[in-house]
Amino acid sequence: MTQELTQSQAVDVLIQAARLAQAKGAFTLEDAALVSAAIKVFVPAAAQTEVTETSSAEAPVEPTLEKVHG
Repeated sequence: MTQELTQSQAVDVLIQAARLAQAKGAFTLEDAALVSAAIKVFVPAAAQTEVTETSSAEAPVEPTLEKVHG
């Protein structure tokens, strides 16, 4: 990858990676709770609620990492 990430983009990528790892069962319940708490520091509560409502209302979809555009 030759593109430099901004701090905001880097945080977004790390959050997506954590969500993907959780979806694949990579964390214990305790670890998942800690990762969730850390994500909430960076993701506004409204956006967090939107993600939760969308994922529970629809059939489960495996999260994917999106390419970061500068």
